[in-house]
Amino acid sequence: MSGPRAVVTGLGLVTPLGSSLESTRSALEEGRSAIASATLFDASPFASPLAGEVKELDARAHFRLPKALKLCDRRTRFAVCAAAMALAHAGFPSGPCEGLGVAIGTSGSDLGAEELSTALVRGEEPRRAALDTAVFGEAALAGLNPLWLLLHLPNMASAHVAIQVEARGPNTTVMTGWAAGLSAIVEGAAWITEGSAVAVLAGGADSAVHPFAFAALEQAGLFSPPLPGTSPLVPAEGAAVVLLEEREAALARGARILAEVGDHALAPGGRLSLLVAGAAPAPAARLERHAGNLLAAHAPAAIVLALAGGLSSPVAAFAEGPAGEATAIQILPPAGAEGSTA
Repeated sequence: MSGPRAVVTGLGLVTPLGSSLESTRSALEEGRSAIASATLFDASPFASPLAGEVKELDARAHFRLPKALKLCDRRTRFAVCAAAMALAHAGFPSGPCEGLGVAIGTSGSDLGAEELSTALVRGEEPRRAALDTAVFGEAALAGLNPLWLLLHLPNMASAHVAIQVEARGPNTTVMTGWAAGLSAIVEGAAWITEGSAVAVLAGGADSAVHPFAFAALEQAGLFSPPLPGTSPLVPAEGAAVVLLEEREAALARGARILAEVGDHALAPGGRLSLLVAGAAPAPAARLERHAGNLLAAHAPAAIVLALAGGLSSPVAAFAEGPAGEATAIQILPPAGAEGSTA
């Protein structure tokens, strides 16, 4: 690869397994599970009450301006905490930075599900069980938090990350379904290679543990195994953010390089994202929907991460159908293969 190169120098994680990189890694190594009945709301009416909830996160410890917490929903809190962890992990200098960008991917927002659903019920015309816009405007909206919209706009995560870490470079929110986190990393890497930023906090943050998400997943049939040999989807929440830096700048400040973003491509509509190792012989100029075509375009050892439609298995991950965009899978080369990225 010639010209500026984007490398990973820091990692930040907030997951149901742990509220940091270290605790999540320990839980994985010990084989612990974070899946249990949802506690954030009553999920008993749904086909499955199971969820992966983030526990014991001290968000205040990661906020430079703790008063902003009242303007942050769970997804935004996770994003800010993961971003702060990534900067600390990388040893990146604190303070205002004109060249630091932010790209956060999210599948959407819970829109304050319980608060909004309560308002919608208040706005119903009882005899028709339909929404009466006049009643909704007069009675229902009056009961909503005046800051409701600011709490739940999809771009609030990237906005609050920039405010809290004083990132004054480019800023964007990526919404390509459940491929959004990887798509955000691709976007951040592009900023670095084109010279728009010297560093970028990029990744994904979401919370699907709310009634709207459960209802949508149940209606789509995703609480049942979508394909033979796969598992049902379990709604969860969390954030993963990496610090991307321009390679030469990172080396100049003595940063430890953890990985490099190589060639990449995004299928139309964001349904499929692919990262290819830097040593790949050809750019990922075209993506097809099926695994066979992907593997034909690049050596298996070069493909290090793919996001695709499907659930719970590499087979499903490249299958078309109602499963939609769901699973992140890692395609590993054969043991001992040259260029192994495992």
